[in-house]
Amino acid sequence: MPASNWTGPRGYGARHWLDEAPFSLWDSEKNDFRLPTAIEENWLITRYNATAIDFQFPIVVIETASPPKTLPLTVAAVAVSFVPPPSTLARDASGRRLEPLFDARPIGMPTNYAGPQKPADPLSFKFRKWTQPSDEELRVLVEQLFTFCNPRMVHILCPRLIVELRVDDQRVYQPNSLPRRIGGFAVHYYHQADSVFEGLSVRGRERLISPTTSTEDNSDYLAAFNELCPGVRVESAKTTNIGQYADLSMRTTAGILVRDNHGHQRLTVSNYGFLHSDEVFHPTNNGRHIGEIDERFDYLDIALVKLNPAIKFTNATYFEAKRPRRLLRSQEIPDGVFFCVDGMSTGAVFMQAQGITLDIPPRPSSMTAIRFLKLRTFRGFGALGSVPREGICGAPFIEDDSDEGGVAGFFVNGNAHFALTPCLDEFIDRSWGVV
Repeated sequence: MPASNWTGPRGYGARHWLDEAPFSLWDSEKNDFRLPTAIEENWLITRYNATAIDFQFPIVVIETASPPKTLPLTVAAVAVSFVPPPSTLARDASGRRLEPLFDARPIGMPTNYAGPQKPADPLSFKFRKWTQPSDEELRVLVEQLFTFCNPRMVHILCPRLIVELRVDDQRVYQPNSLPRRIGGFAVHYYHQADSVFEGLSVRGRERLISPTTSTEDNSDYLAAFNELCPGVRVESAKTTNIGQYADLSMRTTAGILVRDNHGHQRLTVSNYGFLHSDEVFHPTNNGRHIGEIDERFDYLDIALVKLNPAIKFTNATYFEAKRPRRLLRSQEIPDGVFFCVDGMSTGAVFMQAQGITLDIPPRPSSMTAIRFLKLRTFRGFGALGSVPREGICGAPFIEDDSDEGGVAGFFVNGNAHFALTPCLDEFIDRSWGVV
């Protein structure tokens, strides 16, 4: 393995060290992807014994029965998903295959709300392809959306935009009544009780136990190493804060050690995993009491644990992920950057930052202020890891494209293909940083 896993730009166009393609499908001058030439496409088919290839930029999907034994995260400098061919390949009368390849786009169930040509694009600016919108552009976007609909979430995934509409307001939208393009991006409206990311309910050092589909890493790292590190198992108490017996305890993943400008050090954990209790244990609630939660950021799903004096915690090792060194503001994370998140239930999972999600709280008619929570949208690649599973919540996203140890956030929810995590801007503004 080379000294760095990546070459090229930070973001789209970067090449993973296992990427063998003698060409790049990223045009740096145009800041855009391009389709391969006939010779390049033949190279891809031959090299990967592909039965089909689909270019769903910003990823490429390669269908093959014989993928490389060690899978790359990019091919020709484009994020890649390898999928197996169907067991039976149906074709039409002309010989064309009927089964579509895996579709990377989280479109969900379409509606007929978007007009073919009108209403006109409500924004006076165009979103830039493969570039994160500015905070001001996001504010204007939400402001304009409220003039013709009632959004609950907005997903900006270049070159498309998905608007999830509220279903609890009894509002009815007529066919062809909403803009088909916003900021130059094609718009898909979603009007269902669930989310377009249905299934987002999943909330270094060699592991002593490698997580599998049936095994969590419940090793006692205090007994083995006399210290804890990011990615180990933590669990809530069997009793609630008011002394009642809890029906169940939650097991999640430890985050990182942070410090504020007063020198106070705290361990981050998933707030969701400790709703009924402030007590934190490792590796189970029958194990060692390691500390107590004394501050919560509910909307970020971050709880801060004051560790017991005898408990040692180090950020220096994080299993297969790199060492966390600094918290990243949302505007410091270009689209296309790869991150590694390593949880006790999953092991290492690699994810690429591919967009922004805006979580918009209900807005009373009397309210004029625009409020929304900004989240980073990640596309998951299990090529070198596995699929996120229950228990990974709280694990930090560490940048894999560089050795700077940037932390984008902490795992909140996700499925086999996508994950969302709140941005850390406000947490940083509250003076917290990596120890």
